[in-house]
Amino acid sequence: MTKSKKDCFIIELKLVIDTWQTDILLKRFEIARTLYNTTLSYAVKQYTLMQESKHYRKQLRCYQKAKKSNDTKELKQTAKELNNIRQSFGLSENQLHAYIKKHQHNYKKHIDSNTSQKIASTVWKAVQDVLFKGSKAHFKRYGMLHSVEGKSNKAGIRFKENVVYWNGLTLPVRIRKQDLFVEESLALHTINYCRLVKKVIRGVHTFYVQLVMNGIPPAKRISSTGAFRHAYQKQKRVGIDIGPSTIAVVSEETVFIQQLAPEVPLLEKQKRRLLRKLDRSRRSTNPNNFNKDGTIKHGVKLRWTSSKNYQKTKKQVKELYRMKASYIKEKHGALANKILSLGDEVYIETMHFKGLAKRTKETKTNNQGKFQSKKRFGKSIGNHAPAMLVEIIHQKLGYTKQTIQKVNTITFKASQYNHVTDRYEKKKLHQRWSQIGNHLVQRDLYSAFLLMNSDTNLQQTNQDLCKKTFITFLELHNQHIEDLKQVKKIFPLSMGIKQIK
Repeated sequence: MTKSKKDCFIIELKLVIDTWQTDILLKRFEIARTLYNTTLSYAVKQYTLMQESKHYRKQLRCYQKAKKSNDTKELKQTAKELNNIRQSFGLSENQLHAYIKKHQHNYKKHIDSNTSQKIASTVWKAVQDVLFKGSKAHFKRYGMLHSVEGKSNKAGIRFKENVVYWNGLTLPVRIRKQDLFVEESLALHTINYCRLVKKVIRGVHTFYVQLVMNGIPPAKRISSTGAFRHAYQKQKRVGIDIGPSTIAVVSEETVFIQQLAPEVPLLEKQKRRLLRKLDRSRRSTNPNNFNKDGTIKHGVKLRWTSSKNYQKTKKQVKELYRMKASYIKEKHGALANKILSLGDEVYIETMHFKGLAKRTKETKTNNQGKFQSKKRFGKSIGNHAPAMLVEIIHQKLGYTKQTIQKVNTITFKASQYNHVTDRYEKKKLHQRWSQIGNHLVQRDLYSAFLLMNSDTNLQQTNQDLCKKTFITFLELHNQHIEDLKQVKKIFPLSMGIKQIK
């Protein structure tokens, strides 16, 4: 039986430390990386030896045979025998704890036993993927370990009275003035354990402490008077039609369509310029590594040299990626709060963004006989991260023991249904407006409207609910479209909005 996940949330606070403390922390993170790689190397070697064992291979064949024949008794017996074999080769979480303990003694001035055990637990998660999912274990490169954590707030990494204590280090934290959310959380909730996180911001190593708190996060206050702002409105429906780069939201009171993380294209423009600069520098300092046609040589071992200017530009690119990820996460969090303030029953189509990001397999030609591009929506999905928004909404609903209502796209067909005629009408992707009765309605907003009025079985929309709420939706829809047309801003073509000049 799997353990049920306990409710928890995270508070992230910045550490205010001196240069010498930064140097010690960097050294400890490097030691933790060494312990991780040492333990993982041992586990991989033991796994290789286990695979070479005839007894293990025999039991594995018996397990697969019992699985095909659905022999429950034989399946349990062989699974138990396989588990015993794995433990005989030292492949269990407790045995990895015992192994890392031997090496941790060499660094006990820097890494405590609780932190080393958490490192071993992280290794065990990677080994489990190798054992049961067939994936490959990856070692941590220099500087690529970004966090260490303890097991509890009683030993090892500890937080007490706005200070982090760890093996002789005293690291004060910075809490913003009148941050009522942090004050409320620390006063009403207990700390499960602490995690130290390393980030590189503008080329400087910056450290944060993440306090993993037990329970459900308190609602954020709107003033110092102590009045709570209710996070969600109960028993109200919200329909969401989310695409690769845009989102349409419809509730009983509000209708809006907007681009996800609208400032990302500006960051992408800067990134392209820096990547071109890197390519020119790489070609000028390594001319012998390229063929005459400009392609990289293959079949020989190449040595690459990089100038100081190249390394500086590479750091700028890395900082741009960090800014982009931070910006998208911040905007998605604010948008999720806005959506959940409209209602707690969120209806959305089941989307497979990985499939939309992949290139098409079928080769097609246009009317002129030229090959069409196989690209789909990979770039838009990578720049606007729609799946992240869905995950954030799902996480926030989980605090109130609720989930997103995902409709069946095969039977629902929100983009094709017309509730007035009660028929499904196929539309091409470039058709952004739908004729509903005597009214012209934006396609994505109408899909969100149908999702909001979903039937309880999530198989199709409820036509009666659509008829009751359509007039109100139409008024809100027309007003919102007029407001967008007045804005002096270029919208994506997928929205189908043309500004009034």
